[in-house]
Amino acid sequence: MNSARELLQRKRGIGLTIELFALFRKTFQDEKIRTEKLKEDESDYRIIRCPKCAWQPSASSIWYCSDCLEPEYYLEGCGTSWNTFDTHGKCPGCNHIWRWTSCLSCSRWSLHDDWYQGIK
Repeated sequence: MNSARELLQRKRGIGLTIELFALFRKTFQDEKIRTEKLKEDESDYRIIRCPKCAWQPSASSIWYCSDCLEPEYYLEGCGTSWNTFDTHGKCPGCNHIWRWTSCLSCSRWSLHDDWYQGIK
């Protein structure tokens, strides 16, 4: 027969397990916040379009800082990968500010500022 002490310890252990589980579970509110943040992030990209083909980047679009003869004439690329529209063309690796951006869809170059539709 279990003693009262053993039962109390087992009950505390179960209670602790439930409390820990509650800390890590996802709630509807958590999902709502994530969904709203995702919509907010994606809406920031709706105003960005390639001036040549109208392609729109997303939050997951990635560019690379590499040597570029034309049109940038920059030969000190650092190899960093990032979304250039998160930093308005500034490489977080070497701090070079890219004046030109290549479209990931049509591969043509345009001035970075020309990608921002309706904002001048």
